[in-house]
Amino acid sequence: MLKRLKIYWIVWQTTAKYALAELLVSRWSSLIFFVGKGARFAMTLLFLLLLKQSLAGIGGYTTDQVVVFFLTYQLTDNITQMFFRGVYTFSWEVRSGELDFYLSKPLNPLFRILTGKPDFIDASFFIPTTIFSIWLISTLHLHITSVSLITYFFLLMNTFLIAAAFHIFVICIGILTTEVDNVIMLYRDATALSRFPIDVYREPLRTILFFIVPVGLMNTLPAQFLLNLKPTTTVLLSFAIGGGFFLLSLWTWRLSLRKYTSAGG
Repeated sequence: MLKRLKIYWIVWQTTAKYALAELLVSRWSSLIFFVGKGARFAMTLLFLLLLKQSLAGIGGYTTDQVVVFFLTYQLTDNITQMFFRGVYTFSWEVRSGELDFYLSKPLNPLFRILTGKPDFIDASFFIPTTIFSIWLISTLHLHITSVSLITYFFLLMNTFLIAAAFHIFVICIGILTTEVDNVIMLYRDATALSRFPIDVYREPLRTILFFIVPVGLMNTLPAQFLLNLKPTTTVLLSFAIGGGFFLLSLWTWRLSLRKYTSAGG
């Protein structure tokens, strides 16, 4: 088992080196992209701070609590893009026949597709935004305990499991249609709804975002437990839904491979 994990680690290191080399070749465009991400993050925070000055709360939540929901979304979105950026170029791998190469190797093709192009721009963006987020939370009027903090990070594991499942579904659609751009943007739009507490939306959208397209479990639920608020659902049910969603994505992956005819048709 350890030997197998070591092989995966070596493969990931190798692909990460190539991704970093590609980034350094186009460093000016990468710098512009980094600045753009920073400006977007700053503008959203400015919006929240202005909202805090004009409103006492949103949907039963204080503006301080809403800031935590946004920062949770920012954290999870940043990390998933760091590791799953390879999905964004998957349609080219299908059309070019690169997927045939992945399938012929004694390495799980899902691992190669999902993590094959780690994003170092998001990695470099992650460090300063995390430091700033910790400082910002320390200035807010919140009730956070050690138990709630542990539960928060525990639930983030389920968040990344659900995020992996979403990206696997995108890969499956890419195999069947050779198109992922619009689908991955649809996923990004859906997760963007959880920048704010899902509770602020009306039914049936609220139920859909919690239990059918579970972006609410990704961001809203961890933030609720961190803030010691009444959670929408339990931790066990959250993991049950997350685990079931992930298993469904694996089943869909196997089904899509049966429909794959390779680059040669």
